[in-house]
Amino acid sequence: MPQKGVAPDPGDVRAKLRPIRRLRLRLRLPALSALCLLFGQMGIAAPPDENQPLPIDLPTALRLVETANPTVAAARARVAAAYAQLDQANLLWLPNLQGGTTYVRHDGWTQNQRGEVFNSSRSSLFFGNAVTARVDTADAYFLPLVGRRLASAAAANARATANNVQLDVAFAYLDLLQVHAALAINADTLARDTEMLRRAEAAERAGLAKTTADANRARTEVYLRRQEALDLQGRTAVVSARLAQLLLLQPTVDLVPADPAVVPITLVPDAPLADLVATAAANRPEMAAARATAGAAQERVRQAQLAPLMPRLEVGYSGGAFGAGMNDNLTFHSRGDALAQATWELRNLGFGNRAQVREREALATEAGSRVVEAQALVAAEVSAAAKQARARLLTLPPAQEAVREALEMYRRLEASSFGVAGPRAQYDALEPLLAIQSLNQARVQFLTEVIEYNRAQFRLYTALGQPALCALPGSPIPLDVSPKPSEPKPSEPKPSEPRP
Repeated sequence: MPQKGVAPDPGDVRAKLRPIRRLRLRLRLPALSALCLLFGQMGIAAPPDENQPLPIDLPTALRLVETANPTVAAARARVAAAYAQLDQANLLWLPNLQGGTTYVRHDGWTQNQRGEVFNSSRSSLFFGNAVTARVDTADAYFLPLVGRRLASAAAANARATANNVQLDVAFAYLDLLQVHAALAINADTLARDTEMLRRAEAAERAGLAKTTADANRARTEVYLRRQEALDLQGRTAVVSARLAQLLLLQPTVDLVPADPAVVPITLVPDAPLADLVATAAANRPEMAAARATAGAAQERVRQAQLAPLMPRLEVGYSGGAFGAGMNDNLTFHSRGDALAQATWELRNLGFGNRAQVREREALATEAGSRVVEAQALVAAEVSAAAKQARARLLTLPPAQEAVREALEMYRRLEASSFGVAGPRAQYDALEPLLAIQSLNQARVQFLTEVIEYNRAQFRLYTALGQPALCALPGSPIPLDVSPKPSEPKPSEPKPSEPRP
C-alpha cells in the first residue's frame, strides 16, 4: 500500500480499479447496509394502488419505455408515415380507374363548325368506365429516391429519440436509486446521533458531562437529520413521479428501486478518444439521419436539373354506352375514346427551372452543413462524456478511502468517549458527533461519486450510438471500440495480468 504523500504506482492503480471495470465492485460498506435490508425483502407486488410502493429495476424500466413511452411511439408513427409516402411515390406509374355517367342538355342557339348559327334542343348521356394514366416522369423517377432517403432519416431519428428517452429513464432510475440510498444513509446517521443523544443525556443526569451543551449539540444533530429525512422523502416523490411519467405509469404509484445495492457500472471499455469518436460517427443515428437528409436534397437537385428533359405522359381510354338525339329522344350506341400524349415544359422560358435548381442547390448545401454540424456535435459529446467518465472513475478510490477513514475515526472516538476524556473521566460528546458528521458526509459523497460515474457511463454509451437497453447483461449487440490493428493499443497491460 503506498505511503501517504507518495504517488501510487500506475500498475497498482489499474489493479485496484480492474474489479470496477468488471462490474464486480460492490459497496461493502456499512453506509449502505441498511439499503440492502430495505430492498432485499421486497418481492413481486400485487397490482399497485395509491398507497403501495412498486419495486422496479433498471432492465424493467428500459423495456417498459420501449413499449409505453408516447415520445417513442410518436417517433415510430413518423417512420410509418414516411414509408407510406414512399409507397405512394413508388405507385406513381400506375394508372387511375374512373367510372361514372355524364348527362348533357342544351336548349337554345348554337354554332356549328361551318359558322352557321341555329336554334337547337338536344341532349346526350354517357355512362361507362375510364382508365387514365398521368405521369410526370421526373416525379415518378426521383420521388421514390427521395422517399427512400427520407424514410431512412425518419427511422434514424426514431432511433435517436428512443436512445435519448432511454437515457432519460436511466438517469431517472439512477436518481431514484440515489435518493433511496441517501435515505438509508440518513437513517443510519440518525440512529448514531440518537444514541449519542441518549448517552449525552445520561451523562448530564449523572453529572459526568464535560459541558452542559453536549445534550444540546446531540439534540440539534437529531433534529437536523430528521429534517434531512423529510427533504429526502420529498425528493423521492418527485423522482418517482418523473420516472412514472416516462414509463406512462400512474402518477400516484410510488416507485422504489429493486436493486439491493449501489454499484459502479462500466459500460464502455477504456479506449483512445479517436476510436470512440470514430465509433460514434459510424453508429450514431443522428449522423445517419443527417446523411440521409443530405442525400434526399441531392436527389431533388438532380430532379430540378433534369425536369425540362423528362416529359409528362398522359394515356387514357374510356368506353361505354353513349346516347344522343333531339330533345330527350336518345339513341344509344357504344363508344370508345383513347388519348395518348407526351409534353415537355420549360417554366418561364427556362428561367423558372434555373431558379429552382439554384434553390435546391442551396438547400443541399444547407443539408451538407447539417451533416458537418452533426459530426462536430457528436464528436464533442463523445469527448466530453469520455473525459467525464475517466475523471469520475478516478474519484471512486479516494471517496471509498474517505468512508473507511471516517468509520475508523468514529469507532475510535466512540470507544474513547466514556471515562477517558480528561482527568476527571468526563463524557465528551463533541468529538463523536463531529465524527458522525464526517462519516455521513463521506458516505453521501461516495454515493454521489458512484451515481455520477454510472451516469457518465450511460451518457458515453448513448453518445456512441447505443441504446441503454443494449447495455443490459446478455445484450445481443456488443459494443466494440477496439482500436484498429494498425494503431498502437493504449495502456497495454502487463503480460502476467489478465485483460479486463
